[in-house]
Amino acid sequence: MRRLEHLFSGKLTAYQIATATGIEIEIISGLEAGSVCLESIDQASYNKLFDLERSLFSSEIEQQHTSNETSA
Repeated sequence: MRRLEHLFSGKLTAYQIATATGIEIEIISGLEAGSVCLESIDQASYNKLFDLERSLFSSEIEQQHTSNETSA
């Protein structure tokens, strides 16, 4: 299952994400609204979104990952 927990958290606009990834703004808007699911986009587009999330939110992702490890 594909997940991008931080990218669509409201910190970035659809325009910013679309501009950064080169993905059509309609697709990004649909992902934000929930009318398009991550499973329905092609792998290359998902990889661009994943890379953007990783580069922008790496500290939050690492903190969440560390938190999950210690709670187990």
